[in-house]
Amino acid sequence: MSKRTVFTTITALPAGITRETVIETLHNHFEMIDLNPLVIERHPIKAPRRASPEEFHSIWYHVVDKINYFPGYNGRTEFDVCFHDLKNGLQTHCYAPLGLDIKDKWTLGGTLPHEPKEPVEIGLGVPKEGLWLREDVDMKCNIMATGFVKKTLKKAHGTLVERLVEKAHIRETELHNNRLEEHNSILSYYSDSRSPGLASPLPSPDPSLLRHGASPFPNHLQGQPSLHHRGSLGKTPYPYSPPMEGMQQAFVDPRYTQPTPDSRYSQPPPDPRYSLPPKEARYSQQPTQSQDARTTYHAYDPVELPSSVGSSGPQIAELDSSSAQPPRY
Repeated sequence: MSKRTVFTTITALPAGITRETVIETLHNHFEMIDLNPLVIERHPIKAPRRASPEEFHSIWYHVVDKINYFPGYNGRTEFDVCFHDLKNGLQTHCYAPLGLDIKDKWTLGGTLPHEPKEPVEIGLGVPKEGLWLREDVDMKCNIMATGFVKKTLKKAHGTLVERLVEKAHIRETELHNNRLEEHNSILSYYSDSRSPGLASPLPSPDPSLLRHGASPFPNHLQGQPSLHHRGSLGKTPYPYSPPMEGMQQAFVDPRYTQPTPDSRYSQPPPDPRYSLPPKEARYSQQPTQSQDARTTYHAYDPVELPSSVGSSGPQIAELDSSSAQPPRY
């Protein structure tokens, strides 16, 4: 005659353990099996015939436990168990001999200091702050062996949780040291790159490329600013001197050179027939011409007349402005 037993165990996790580390440990099936102090052997198997349609596609293992029935008397128990990963935990289903059926569910809950707080389930002693690991066990067993199985299971899983927490601490320490080492290496790299005289020299150019007019440097160095300009800012000398004068043309990148203007799109010279006189000439007084001489004079301008027009000496002539105006009709 079998009896069903359901119980829940909640373990508060210490500070410093992240959610990702605990989930990574729960999803590592071999590690979860090895953390159980009762297990002495395990290996993966195919899904047995008695597996339900939901469990058929889960991951199955054959496990061997060492059970201490009485002081000084130990026995071996072999059973099949399936593992099913959840977003925030793990589900297992164990098929043991003598009709023992154990469904176990591990759930990671709680909130970290930088996360918003959520309401917790009452009546189970769930911590108000920090992360916690919850284990829900649904067990069917012979009524005569229920007490022994429950006691053994709680003791074994208590040791499993302690080892899991210690494993998470070790994992967090490794991650912290790796991040610190990576951060220091990046700072060292940038400090060395900014030091004067430590710029990495360019590779030697290929002379065969110079004869064909190609760039003597690799593709990843083409189109980049010259180290000569960068050295002028950081006071770093140019690490490479061209051995030939003709190599200067090979360093010119056609992408940054100004193209030659095309004569088809250049503006033609202006036609003098349609060009306007300067602004000063357009708005100035029109010139007048004397009837007695071919010399042109401007109105209101003092001029010196030739000797054939006036007297023997030079005279200043003043023209009337009315003669320059058009006749009225």
